[in-house]
Amino acid sequence: MRIEQLLNIPAAFLYSKIIDAELFEIKAQTGEVLSVSQLQGFTYDKQLDPETKAQVRITKNILNQSYHYEMTTKHNKRKVSYDLTTINADQSRVVYQEQNISLGLWQQLVDVTRETFLGALKRRNFRKMFLQIEKSY
Repeated sequence: MRIEQLLNIPAAFLYSKIIDAELFEIKAQTGEVLSVSQLQGFTYDKQLDPETKAQVRITKNILNQSYHYEMTTKHNKRKVSYDLTTINADQSRVVYQEQNISLGLWQQLVDVTRETFLGALKRRNFRKMFLQIEKSY
């Protein structure tokens, strides 16, 4: 899944919103308080639901430009990236990409079915989230 959206906010503002959410998640899951500079390469375990645990590894973190991570469960690996481009002082472009790699034939079937039926809704919700961030500026 790929979403590209032009927003009327600085890239630094959007980056800070994304990173603040991640820092909050890390503190909630691990109790650790990290700085932005400590994120790249950081790995932690995340409890998704009572039966599902994931390992999250932050693969790229460039201040005000990029944030990428991988989340691995026993069923799949999800690679997520946020890439931000400054257009001008008050305008930026965000490219959100998500790639799911299924670990097994049954999981591939489940993932394809989920994307077929829920992919459009998920894309709409991401666009809506970006617009809400824009309105909060």
